[in-house]
Parts: sequence; structure tokens; C-alpha cells
Amino acid sequence: MERDFDFDRIGKRMPYKTPENFFDEMEANIWKEVQGGLLQPHKRKTYRLRIFAGVLAIAASIALLLIFNPFFLQEQGSFSKVEQAFANLSQEDQAYMLEVYQEDIFMNE
Repeated sequence: MERDFDFDRIGKRMPYKTPENFFDEMEANIWKEVQGGLLQPHKRKTYRLRIFAGVLAIAASIALLLIFNPFFLQEQGSFSKVEQAFANLSQEDQAYMLEVYQEDIFMNE
């Protein structure tokens, strides 16, 4: 191998030839594809996000109905239990309870 290798002798020639404006056209084509590709997935992402948000809202509504529905049913039956307990009291106790409730400032507002 020759020790005195000279890079200046090689030169700066291109080993291939391209047609006129080849790189300009290639750049324009790439930008066109990139811009078209960027718009389309964005629409898909918002569509998927809307569907996911809708499904999540429906699931949350169903969960709330399942959680709070038994409490509403129990509250309706609990008032009849209170009336039954009040009826089981003696006349003096019933009169005392009514007197106390009539004096309650929060109940009278």
C-alpha cells in the first residue's frame, strides 16, 4: 500500500448523474406526502378520542346508577319504618317528639 496517499488527486466528482430539478421535485413530493399524512392521522385521533370520551361517559353513568340506585330504594322504604316506629310510641312520647320538632329552628325554615 502506498503511504503517500493524496486526497487532492481523487477530486470531487459525482459518481452519478441526475436529471435537472430532480432534487427539487423530490423535495416537493416528500413535503406533499408528509403534509397529507399529518392531516389524516390527526382526524383519526380526534375521532378516536371522541369515541373514547363517549364510551367513558356512558360507563361512568352506568356505574353511578348502579352505585346510587340501591340507596334511593332504601331511603323510600326507610320513611315508612320511621312512621311505624313513631306509631309504636306512647301518646306522651309522640307529643314530646312533636313538641321538640316544632321548636327546631332548622325544621321551621
